[in-house]
Amino acid sequence: MTKWEGKKVTIFGLGKSGAAAARRLTPLKAEVFISEKLPQDRIDPALVEEMKKLGVKMEFGGHTPKAIESAELIVMSPGIHLDLPEIIEARKKNIPVISEIELAFRFLSKPIIAVTGTNGKTTTATLIGEFLKAAGKRVAVAGNIGDPLIEVDDKDLDFIVVEISSYQLETIITFRPWISLILNLTEDHIERHKSMEAYGRAKSRIFMNQSKTDYVIYNADDKLVSEIVAAADARPVPFSRQNAFLKLSDMKIPGEHNLENALAAAQAALISGVEGKVIEQVLKDFPGVEHRIEFVVEKKGVRFYNDSKGTNPDSTIVALKALSAGKKNIILILGGRDKGGSLSDLMSLVSDTVKQVILIGEAADRFKQALHKEKYQETVLAQDFAEAVNTAFKNAKPGDIVLLSPACASFDMFKNFEERGKRFKELAVNLAG
Repeated sequence: MTKWEGKKVTIFGLGKSGAAAARRLTPLKAEVFISEKLPQDRIDPALVEEMKKLGVKMEFGGHTPKAIESAELIVMSPGIHLDLPEIIEARKKNIPVISEIELAFRFLSKPIIAVTGTNGKTTTATLIGEFLKAAGKRVAVAGNIGDPLIEVDDKDLDFIVVEISSYQLETIITFRPWISLILNLTEDHIERHKSMEAYGRAKSRIFMNQSKTDYVIYNADDKLVSEIVAAADARPVPFSRQNAFLKLSDMKIPGEHNLENALAAAQAALISGVEGKVIEQVLKDFPGVEHRIEFVVEKKGVRFYNDSKGTNPDSTIVALKALSAGKKNIILILGGRDKGGSLSDLMSLVSDTVKQVILIGEAADRFKQALHKEKYQETVLAQDFAEAVNTAFKNAKPGDIVLLSPACASFDMFKNFEERGKRFKELAVNLAG
């Protein structure tokens, strides 16, 4: 008999991480109940059938008190807010509420390298994985970056690299990485966390269980990050653009922001025993990650870049700085589901670098008003995503760049930013034959 046998576990959300948690727990004879806010006809029938075969009980179309009636443990999917009445009630009843990351940690034994921050998480986590693999280490890269951490079996691994969001960190209890990385902190997810202070507190949870035998790698150029890390017990390892041991010319991927990502990843690799010459070679070959300032195609002298992972204003600022090169030759596709952060810095940069803005999604009106406040009038409202891409191409001239960097979440039009980015690439490749 395992400690999970007969344990009543409710999972909120039948997304990727919720389904993966159910797949891990049901063979251990846990009694799993899934509460999903979407109606059943919006869920893949094959997934519903798979859950039924596993013996999972489910409710669809909203969360009800039934979800917590007999629950002994609640596992939250990252997209679900903690202010649900059912979750508030569960906590009053002292039912533990944890993230899938926390659940996964209870099954793992190998050293974990965990990456968080507002921007650059995916590139940094991927780079760490590439450094370790090139050094002959057996490694899994998981979490926010692709496969849920709960799917990782570390029996034959040396290291686990995990990308973690503030949502996932909100509900950890024992999760403890050997190396934690905090890359930067800028306004993001304010609609959920309500303030930068609360957002910073959520991020700082990455090192809350670390001890003096662990490491926290942090951006010394980021004042808020430096302040937060001062409370950590783990050994501090700073990185800084001002005192860099790498140069942009050492790297295949462009942009000052990627120098920061590479510095952070290299520090983690060096602590893990990777030699400097291995790091140098990987940086010369590494092409970057999908959906982050990713070159797609050139059509009639117009270059298309997919930055669907640019889900907040600061991310889009990074993309514009990386691609503008002092020219006003970018046609920017902007908008989606607004996260509620300040737009002033982004709009100021748009005025200097962007030839035209194509607005999409729920945030279109707010973004249009913010642009007009900056006296920027070159805006076009697209009715759908395909129209946005077609209009951008139609209005571009040879030498121009069409950039998808929405500064918003994708959930008003797509399942996730990956689906949005893939759709952009399909439309770009299909243009003009």
